[in-house]
Amino acid sequence: MQAVNWDEVRDRTAALHARQGTGFAGQELPEPLSETQVCQAEEQFGVEFPEDYRQYLLHVSAGGRVRKLQFNGSRWDWDGACYQDHEKLHVPFPDHDTAMTASEDAWDRQPKREDYLTDAAYQADHDAWREVAYAIEAARATGAVFLHDDGCGFYTLLVVSGPMRGTMWFDGRATCDRLNPLLNDDRQAATFAEWYLDWLAHEESLTTPDQRRAARESWHAGVGRPIWYRWFDS
Repeated sequence: MQAVNWDEVRDRTAALHARQGTGFAGQELPEPLSETQVCQAEEQFGVEFPEDYRQYLLHVSAGGRVRKLQFNGSRWDWDGACYQDHEKLHVPFPDHDTAMTASEDAWDRQPKREDYLTDAAYQADHDAWREVAYAIEAARATGAVFLHDDGCGFYTLLVVSGPMRGTMWFDGRATCDRLNPLLNDDRQAATFAEWYLDWLAHEESLTTPDQRRAARESWHAGVGRPIWYRWFDS
């Protein structure tokens, strides 16, 4: 992969932030983290962050386009994340099709009230099933950081453990029950650097509302679609 000058990326990001203002939710661009802070977070989670994301944290920002990695006084986590989201970052990200099949099988085993003589018996089995089914569903995103909130229950993930380590995925389970890799121009799962730099270049080029409107119309038609917008590419 082409070397990235992350100090230059910091300057470009800061300039974009200054130009857009509310493009970053009206917040100041967070400062980068120190090497010590990044190491503390990695030690807590039991992982080493992919190198390009690590360099982003060290040279560009602790947040910005992505959820802010921060220490809350007792532990590190990403802003807006639930505790259970990242408690198993060290566990390898699973094969998607295998994990989805396991989830579908679990939901197919959901107890039906008509099969039980009493409400109590049904509720007991339903509660036990739900605990197992939810754990299987959560396991589909183990080894990945919920790095960007796309709204409406959608997320962009960065895989930090397993064979797909370093790649970006879109969590579309809110509608299609799938997690899909976000593809680069070679139709391979994009890295964090590819995903971020692609977004940055597009944002720098779209300076007016009319440009943004026209661009999104083209993206919906599949023309010039940026990496972060390739949500349901197959």
